[in-house]
Amino acid sequence: MLQTTIEAMLRQKIGLDANSIGSNSIAYAINQRRLCCGLPTLQDYYDRLKHSSEELDALIETVVVPETWFFRDREPFVCLKHWIKTEWNPNSTLRVLSAPCSTGEEPYSIAITLLEAGLSSAQFQIDAIDISQVALEKARRATYTKRAFRGEATINPTYFQAVEDRYQVRSHIRETVQFMRKNLLEPNSLLGHQYQVIFCRNLLIYLDQPARSQVINTLDQTLSFSGLLFVGSAETQQISSQQYQPVAHSAAFAYQKIKPLPAAPPKVPIAALPKPKPTPTVSLSKLEQAKQLVDRGQLTEAAQLCKAHLALDRTNANAYLLLGKIYQELNQIQPAEQAFQKAIYLNPNFYDALIELAVLKEQQGDLATATRLKSRVQRLLNL
Repeated sequence: MLQTTIEAMLRQKIGLDANSIGSNSIAYAINQRRLCCGLPTLQDYYDRLKHSSEELDALIETVVVPETWFFRDREPFVCLKHWIKTEWNPNSTLRVLSAPCSTGEEPYSIAITLLEAGLSSAQFQIDAIDISQVALEKARRATYTKRAFRGEATINPTYFQAVEDRYQVRSHIRETVQFMRKNLLEPNSLLGHQYQVIFCRNLLIYLDQPARSQVINTLDQTLSFSGLLFVGSAETQQISSQQYQPVAHSAAFAYQKIKPLPAAPPKVPIAALPKPKPTPTVSLSKLEQAKQLVDRGQLTEAAQLCKAHLALDRTNANAYLLLGKIYQELNQIQPAEQAFQKAIYLNPNFYDALIELAVLKEQQGDLATATRLKSRVQRLLNL
C-alpha cells in the first residue's frame, strides 16, 4: 500500500509514529499535497516524493501541525523561575534550548520568565529549533493573535506591543532568541552546543521508540550536569532514573541531570576473595530488567517481568509505578490507573505515583480527582 510506504518515509526522516496522529490524518495531508502538485493519482504523487526532497519537506510541513501558546501549562515556567533564583549562578551565561519551538511562543515565554527571574538579556541566550520552516518564519515575525494567549497567559505591554488586531513581541525579547531549522534525528544536529536548560515538551509522543531514544541521547549529550530537562506530561516514562532525578515541583515534569559517580576502585581478584554461600536470585533483578526493556521499547516483556516481580513482592510500590507507566505507554488506561492506585495505597506519600495518576485523571477529564491529587502533592512539597 502506497500510504504505508509514504508513512515509512516520514518515519525515516522525522521519526514519526503514524499511530500518534492517525493514518487518516496522514492520508489527508498526502491528498492535500497531491492536489497542490496537480497530480491525478497517489502513484504519481509517490513518484514525485521519491525524487524530490523539497516535496518531502512540504509534506512534513502539512503533517506537522503546531499547537502551542504563551506559557503553556504554566508550571514549567514557574519551576524555571524558582531554579534561577535559588540555584543558578548569575555570573555565568545561561544557555537554553527550546526543541521543537514551533511558532515561537515557548522560547519567548522562556525569555520573559528569565527576565522576571532577575536576569538581564545579556545573561542568557535561547536557541529555538524546529523542523518546520513555515513555523520558524512565523516565530521570527513574532506577531500573534489573541488565541496565542490562552489559559492564564496575559498580554503584558512590557513584553508585547499592539499592532492593529495582533500583538508583537517587543524587540528586547526577540533579540534573546536565535531560531534555527534543525532535525534532531540528523547526526550531530546539536554538535558543539551545551545547554543548562532544555525544553523538549510533547515531541517524544509523536515518535517511534528508536527515534525517541535517539532524540533523548542527543539532548543528553548537550545538557550540562545539574541542568534541567523539561518534558511533556505523557513523556516522563522515557527519562532514565539512572541519569536524571525528578524535580520536586508539581506538574512541571522537570528532571535534573545527575553527575556520574566516581569510578570504583580496582576490584580484588576473585581468587583472593572467600567464596560466598549460594543465595537465591533476588527478585529485584526482574525489576531492573523490566526497566531496561522499557528503555528498549519492549513494553509487553517489561510488563511480564513487573508482574513476575510483584508475584514475589506484592508490597513494592516502585514496581506498581513502573507497571502503571508501561500500561500507560501501551494505552491500557484502566490497568495503568489501578497500578498507580496500588502504588499510592502502599505509599500514600509516593510523589511520582501521585503525579502520574493526577495526569491520567486530567487526561480522562476527571478534573476534580486530578485537583485533589495535585493538592496532596503540593502538601508533600510544603512539608
